[in-house]
Amino acid sequence: ARSPRSADPEPEPAPHDVPDDPQDAAPWPDEAATAPAPAMPARRALPEVARTPLGDRWAEAVAGMQATGSLVALVRELALQSELVAIAPAADGQGEQWQLRVEREPLRAPPLVDKLQKALQAWSGKTIRLEAVAGVAQDSPALRETERLARRQREAEEVIQSDPLVQSLLAQFSTARIVPGSIKPV
Repeated sequence: ARSPRSADPEPEPAPHDVPDDPQDAAPWPDEAATAPAPAMPARRALPEVARTPLGDRWAEAVAGMQATGSLVALVRELALQSELVAIAPAADGQGEQWQLRVEREPLRAPPLVDKLQKALQAWSGKTIRLEAVAGVAQDSPALRETERLARRQREAEEVIQSDPLVQSLLAQFSTARIVPGSIKPV
C-alpha cells in the first residue's frame, strides 16, 4: 500500500507558445470581456474646512498645548475634535469664557473639560473657563489635519500621474494602471 506522501508527482503543465511581444498575447479569459481599468480612480472632493478666526485661535492654542506635552489621551482628543465657537468675558468678570462645540458626548464629560481647561490656563497664563456644547464641529484641529493630509495625497497622486515615464508606461501597456492606494506622499 502506498502512503499519500509517496504519490506520483503531478505532471508538469504543457509549455504554452509565448509571443515575443507581450502586447501580442491574448488576454486572459476573464479580461477579454472587460475594459481596461482606469489609470487612476475618479477624483474625490477634498474635504474643505470652513476656517474661522476663532478656529485659527483654537488651532494655535491646541498646537501650543501639544508642544508642551500637556494634552494626553482623551483630553487630547477633546482638544483636537473641538471647535471654538465663542469667546466672552466671564460672568464673574474674571477672565474669559470659551465655548467649544464637541460632537461626541463622552468627550464633553466634565472631568475631561476641566483637564483641558487647566492645560489651556497653564499654556496661556490666563484665566479661561471652558464650556463644551453639543454639535458637529466645522473647524477643528482634527478637520484641519484631515484636510492637510488629503491635499498632500492629491498632490502626490498628481505628481505621479503627470510623470512622463508613468505616462509612457501607461500608454505602452494597455492593461497597466496605477493601483489605488499605492501612492503615498513623502
